[in-house]
Amino acid sequence: MKKLNKIAKNFLCLTLAATLGASFAACDFGGVDSVLNSAISDANSSLDDVLSDMSSMPGETSSKTESSSDVESDLESSENSSESVESSSEESSSEENSSSGGVEEEENKISPLDVHFLHVGNATSGDCTLIKSGNTEILIDAGSTTGSIGTIVPYIKSYCTDGILEYVIATHAHQDHIAGFTNSSSQGKGIFESFECKTIIDFPKTTVTSKLYGEYVSLRDAEVKAGAKHYTALECWNNANGAQRSFTIADGITLNILYQKYYESSTSNENNNSVCTLITQGENNYLFTGDLESGGEKSLVQSNKLPKCKLFKAGHHGSNTSNTTELLSVIQPEVVVANCCCGDKFGFPHQEFIDNVAPYTDKVYIPSMSSSSGFVLLNGNIVVSSTDGKTVRVNCSNNNTLFKDTKWFEENRKFPSYWA
Repeated sequence: MKKLNKIAKNFLCLTLAATLGASFAACDFGGVDSVLNSAISDANSSLDDVLSDMSSMPGETSSKTESSSDVESDLESSENSSESVESSSEESSSEENSSSGGVEEEENKISPLDVHFLHVGNATSGDCTLIKSGNTEILIDAGSTTGSIGTIVPYIKSYCTDGILEYVIATHAHQDHIAGFTNSSSQGKGIFESFECKTIIDFPKTTVTSKLYGEYVSLRDAEVKAGAKHYTALECWNNANGAQRSFTIADGITLNILYQKYYESSTSNENNNSVCTLITQGENNYLFTGDLESGGEKSLVQSNKLPKCKLFKAGHHGSNTSNTTELLSVIQPEVVVANCCCGDKFGFPHQEFIDNVAPYTDKVYIPSMSSSSGFVLLNGNIVVSSTDGKTVRVNCSNNNTLFKDTKWFEENRKFPSYWA
């Protein structure tokens, strides 16, 4: 070790002497020659010492050579290690990106959604809509009469296999929307006694005092006593008493309670008390307005930032008192379902409804039509589905014929210019 130190010192001296020599050689000062000669002599002496020391240390020289080789090896190893770190960093970055992508993908995950518009088993127009995503079900209305119970309850049971309806919405107090919630001596138990209802949302105001409405209230309250939560649409809008304006149904799917002024203002038209809801699934929007009339639709447009809608359940069964251009021009629906029995005693769906919808779509579907024997199916049960929250498909239990292509339409309605 001492000889190695000596070699190092002598080598430094040699280097210093050479450096001084080069520096002074470039200058023209007096006495330079003597200084330079002395420096060169010292450098030569140091070099001799270095060479002498190295020759007397064959073992250490060999060791030093090996050490130098080891250093080179270490450098290569270090470079390899650096490459390995870079590779590992890249892999880590790739994993992070993959992980980040996974998180983003998880955040953007959209659950499938099916919207079932049920035919109600008779010639009386009425609403009954089952919305399903995974094991979560939403039921909006249960019409049209107590005679519909034997049709709608078995259908709903075939999809709601756990017997639990997570959300039940009654839009307003007319028979063709609430009769199926009650019971029938001939048809059996209605919705409230056939299913466990978790959350019930209904209308804040009504002027109805019928016996049927009283039965609805009694059975609803029995569900509440058994553990159901009950809110009015106004409580939901105000996020009051535990209610929410928006409920998460599944990944990427929300049930949103909209506002319209007749939740608080009095009206002589019971239809305007209707609860209005918007279901969003990814980029898709589905609008349900019950039997809301033109005045209510105006308030709905003014009170909410309504999006374009993939699906619109026609207001008031396709009536000329609803489905205004003021609403339709905003939501511009791609698919419209009118829950009615064509040609019933009210003449649904009206020509004005068709004319107002026509600029936006010809994809209009209707469950049934009246006949000499009572009623026959047109589309039957209509199911609008989406697996990606971007597109929808329509499948019907009877046929997928567009309303404009039916014989009933040809014989009873006029083609709007947009459909010609």
